[in-house]
Amino acid sequence: MMKFAGFSKFAFDWKAAEREVVGGAYLQWLATALATVYLLGVLYVNLSTALADIDRTSTGAAASVPTETATQNPPLDLSEIATWHLFGQSPESVSSNDAVAETQLQLKLLGIMFLSKNPENASGIIQADDGQQKKYRLGDQLPGGAVLQAVEQDRVLLKRGELQESLLLKKDSVRAPSATE
Repeated sequence: MMKFAGFSKFAFDWKAAEREVVGGAYLQWLATALATVYLLGVLYVNLSTALADIDRTSTGAAASVPTETATQNPPLDLSEIATWHLFGQSPESVSSNDAVAETQLQLKLLGIMFLSKNPENASGIIQADDGQQKKYRLGDQLPGGAVLQAVEQDRVLLKRGELQESLLLKKDSVRAPSATE
C-alpha cells in the first residue's frame, strides 16, 4: 500500500503535486486562458442574439408609430377637475332645506374635504380677511367669533351666537391660470 507523507491512499495533496510537476505555473495559466476564451465565446453568442432581437423589435415599432400618434388623447379640459371629487364626496345634507343667511364675516371658503364617510371628519379650508388660510374642523373657532357647525357639499355652516350662517364655496374662487398669466 502506497502512502504519501501524512496522507492516506484516498487523499491527495494537489499543491504538493503541482510543485513537483515542472511548469506548474504553466498549467494555471493554461486553465485561466481556456476559461477566458470560453466565457468570451458565450458572451459573444448571447450578445449577438440579443442585438438581433432588438433590431427586429425596433423595425416593428417604427412601423407602428404613425398609428399611435393618430390615436392620441385629446387635451384635458381643466374645468372637468371640479367633477373628480379629489377630496371625497359629502354625505347627505346636515342642515334642513331652510334657507340659511350668508355670513357677513370677511371669510372665503376655498375648499371642502370629506376624507371619510364620517361627517365629523369633514373640514373646510377657509381664508380670513388678512389672507391667512387654515383648515377648520367641526367645532373649531373661526376668525370673527364663529364656530364651524357643519360641512356640506358646497358650503359650511357657521354658528355665531344664536345665529346660523352659511359660507358658500364659490365655483369661480378656484380657477386654472390662463395662458397670459
